[in-house]
Amino acid sequence: MLRAYAVVTLISATFVAIGTPSIVSQGQQGSDEVIAAERAALDRWGNGDPEGFLSLYADDVTYFDPFQERRIDGRAKMRTLYGPLAGTFKVDRYEMLNPDVKRYGDVAVLTYNLQNYARQADGSEGPANRWNSSTVFRRIDGKWRTIHSHWSFTKPDIRSPGSQ
Repeated sequence: MLRAYAVVTLISATFVAIGTPSIVSQGQQGSDEVIAAERAALDRWGNGDPEGFLSLYADDVTYFDPFQERRIDGRAKMRTLYGPLAGTFKVDRYEMLNPDVKRYGDVAVLTYNLQNYARQADGSEGPANRWNSSTVFRRIDGKWRTIHSHWSFTKPDIRSPGSQ
């Protein structure tokens, strides 16, 4: 019994020494900052302003979404992608669902589900689209910056070729 206790204590001490992805051990403040930064970017995006996300991106950001054939590398290329979109869309409302931040020192991984809402033809509001989001942040010069962003559809309608 004493030997088992010693093993558990040793394992626990090892995890504490190497660091675990814990919001509690890293402090809630950094996690709140990451979520607030992402919400601010989403708020701007909803008004057709991609600059909210562009200003969060590190120079060497990498990016995936289901509309891109391959990974996009760098903020300059993201600006080229997003630039023509400015002012061409509106998201009436969104919900950031299940946000979760895992911190590893100056790196944080934010995951959440996004539900967008849009005005319907009859004037009512209805769900528009649903996304999964994974964003990796790194603290650079005291600010959280996105170093990787990945978007995917939530439960996409995937059919095999010819099954329509």
